Amino acid sequence: MTSSSKEAVVMHHEFQTARQAEILARAARRRLAREAEEAAKAAKEARTATAPPAADSGPGPDSRTRYARTA
Repeated sequence: MTSSSKEAVVMHHEFQTARQAEILARAARRRLAREAEEAAKAAKEARTATAPPAADSGPGPDSRTRYARTA
């Protein structure tokens, strides 16, 4: 094997290693994003499950009695 072909093999190996590291990093980012979405969804479901129904939560922001204006 000549010197230049050895260099080519080493460069190819380094390229493949870098490419594999990039693939693994991308997969890890996707997994973290998916887990974060699932955690947010679970937290929202937990809040919804423990919150009282809307009818029992008391007066809302628009609970004022409406009066008809007489002229």
